[in-house]
Amino acid sequence: MAMRLKKITLLLVLFGLSCMPCLAQDKRIPVCSQATFAAFRRLPELSYQCPQRFDESDEEILKVPERIAALNKLAGELESFTDAAWWQAGVPDLNACEMHGEAGVLDAEEKASLTRGDYAISLFGNQSIRLIMVTDPCYQSGYNGSVAFLLYREGSRVFVTRVLDGNYSRVENSVGFDFANLNGQHIIEVSTSNSMPPAVKNYYFVIDPKTHRAVPQKIFKVGRMLTNQISSAIILGEPTELGLPRNAQDMQLIRRHRLLPNFSTYTEIFPGEGRKLKRTVYRWNGRFYSEDRPRRLRTPNLQDPS
Repeated sequence: MAMRLKKITLLLVLFGLSCMPCLAQDKRIPVCSQATFAAFRRLPELSYQCPQRFDESDEEILKVPERIAALNKLAGELESFTDAAWWQAGVPDLNACEMHGEAGVLDAEEKASLTRGDYAISLFGNQSIRLIMVTDPCYQSGYNGSVAFLLYREGSRVFVTRVLDGNYSRVENSVGFDFANLNGQHIIEVSTSNSMPPAVKNYYFVIDPKTHRAVPQKIFKVGRMLTNQISSAIILGEPTELGLPRNAQDMQLIRRHRLLPNFSTYTEIFPGEGRKLKRTVYRWNGRFYSEDRPRRLRTPNLQDPS
């Protein structure tokens, strides 16, 4: 019976994982108003001839010249998203217009699809920074293969950066967006998730003040190197059963648009008695996060008085 309950819990958690970006959106049911629909634009699609010499899981597809040309063309199209009304419209409401296809209230099935998280969300962000997910028709098409572009609005221009390429996941709606304010600068978080194994991987960027494009923000010291990426296994079940403290929580760096002073990551280990997690704590030192290593007590140098 206990094993059955654990399996049910695992399924519920994995279902919740598929809706992670949905939870980050506005909790109200969005509406495609007349004003929002007037500002709405269909997002461009990535289109190129799938190379027959490669399997869809082969990363060589990512280097095909036709694909690179198509990505550059798509980025140029996104740079034309300069309409102030589009930027002022709420992102959830724009997504509602994408789903509904016309001005009006979402019907019951559309609302249910949003709640379940099985409708592909392609647009995230705010009034100055937006993340757009584009489906890749050839690479990992069976696992939601996609490309992510970050749009930054500066004056009357829009600057576009490709921040994820070759992203794929078994999880629907596996990508999320958030940001933190730090010393007058936006730290941009692009989060990804997967279910096999259950894990998350986050990427962090800032907008370069000269080029107005996104560049990696290396705020993690892992070993001896600084990086803009951090990953973690996901806690499934009771933390204590996984060898963790009772109050252990999944990796989270941002709350209410502020960086947290510390966070935890987890690594799966299998010591012969089922799945366990090893916890690593990172703390902010004013410039980056580094591993919080237990301080070693110095052993006093005692001399024999004799």
